[in-house]
Amino acid sequence: MTELHGPFIMVDPERCVGCHTCELACAVAHTRSGTLFDAILAGEPLTPRNRVVQVAAVSFSAQCRQCEEAPCVKVCPTGATFRTETYTAVNANRCIACGLCTLVCPFGAIHLSTVPVNGKTKRTAVKCDLCVDRPGGPACVAACPTQALSLTTSSEVMESALRSSTQRFLEALQSQKQLQTKP
Repeated sequence: MTELHGPFIMVDPERCVGCHTCELACAVAHTRSGTLFDAILAGEPLTPRNRVVQVAAVSFSAQCRQCEEAPCVKVCPTGATFRTETYTAVNANRCIACGLCTLVCPFGAIHLSTVPVNGKTKRTAVKCDLCVDRPGGPACVAACPTQALSLTTSSEVMESALRSSTQRFLEALQSQKQLQTKP
């Protein structure tokens, strides 16, 4: 299998204040109208593909992590859930709302909702699609007032972790040298 290195949305729980702005931005980005005011006037449903979860005193925006070996893709009986080179998506036309994808998602990032599909309403699985049709990238990232969300890749996360652990190691060595030189 080809190794994929697609982007995903990273959440910094220390910055998230639980304002739900990301949910609203996501919902609006997936309307035909494209603005909250116009979507409400048109009676379009506002269906976010993410949700803010509160655990103890920590708020956290939960959305699809764009798994390379996505369990939702493997379990889908109709092929409605699929993987592209960079992200995992749902074809609402093929979805039968069986809910299997919701059961196997390790992040709880897929839910069933009634949305417009080809001029009718239909119950289907919905999940983060990284706003691939939006020129500015994911709406939730752009809208987050505290910059708790960022679009990143696994290689960027690994590089950052390597730099951080190397820095801590060097600081520990420096502290050890200082302790050895003091009487």
